[in-house]
Amino acid sequence: MDCITKMWSVLKKFRKEEEDVPNLFLQNGSALLEELISFSSGTYDIPIRSYSAQQLVKATNNFAGRVHASTYGYICRGTLQGRSILVKMFINIPGNPASHSDFDILAGAVRDIAVTSLMSRDKNVLKIIGCCLEFRYPALVYEDARFEILANFLDPNCDKLLSWKSRLKIAKSIASAILYLHTAFPTPIIYRILNPHNIILDHHCVPKLFDFSFVISLPPGELQVEDDLIWIPGYFDPEYQSSRFVTQKTDVYSFGVLLLVLLNGQGPICRANEDDPEHIVNYVNDHIHKDDQFKQIVDPKILNESSVNHQQLQAFINIALRCVQAKGENRPDMLDIARKILQFE
Repeated sequence: MDCITKMWSVLKKFRKEEEDVPNLFLQNGSALLEELISFSSGTYDIPIRSYSAQQLVKATNNFAGRVHASTYGYICRGTLQGRSILVKMFINIPGNPASHSDFDILAGAVRDIAVTSLMSRDKNVLKIIGCCLEFRYPALVYEDARFEILANFLDPNCDKLLSWKSRLKIAKSIASAILYLHTAFPTPIIYRILNPHNIILDHHCVPKLFDFSFVISLPPGELQVEDDLIWIPGYFDPEYQSSRFVTQKTDVYSFGVLLLVLLNGQGPICRANEDDPEHIVNYVNDHIHKDDQFKQIVDPKILNESSVNHQQLQAFINIALRCVQAKGENRPDMLDIARKILQFE
């Protein structure tokens, strides 16, 4: 409750300065346009609907319907013009050790709007319907997916069944979304923070990727770009950690971990990986040739399904292990991975 109170007090502070709204709109709009041009090389042709701060405050009843929170702020549900929506607010909470600088939060918010809108044609991405440029940090307005975060389904204490068929669907959808980022733009865009907390399942159990705050594009003609570390425990590419160079293989590593976690839930694999990324490979290799390999590697909820094919599980594990090789040069390309994943029935 203290955290929510701090968020709201900061938001009210910004909203009291009504005379700053025109300046915020112009500054944020200019930053958004620059970001759109940067990621699309000036070929952007999808309009973004702009909503006023007053509209979003009213639509969400002062941001009361909060449905998801993280270090950047929160997502809340509301109703705008008779349509159910989700609003993503960026807030810098004073005293929060996980907070970022104002510049970083603003840059992340603008980047999120730009890339989410560029990805709007991809069915595997949470669809943006507009934004608001009148807050200190721009807000995103999504269509309401009536969602739940994937990480919640993978919690061992969760009593909801996530079938093997559903897990395969998630793997296929996210592989397609990451491949789209890598191939559909003038230069590849690297997602960097892939993990179950950035994937939602809507009320039809359709997976959607969201949060493009930390994406980075490769310079034209280059295969890597140097940047500060974005630390995602358990999903962090060890090569990126040691060199600070981001490549397409950075996403391949994270995707491999995601595959293993889809297999295992948040069991031994996930716990081992949070301690040391290399443990995930060691853990699976220690059990893959044992008689009880599936009991050690695969979530019991999957094994209890009568229709599950063990050969398919084995092939899935093998793909994941190729993705989480310590050296990027030993990992496959995302195109190769997506092709193999999409072949699973």
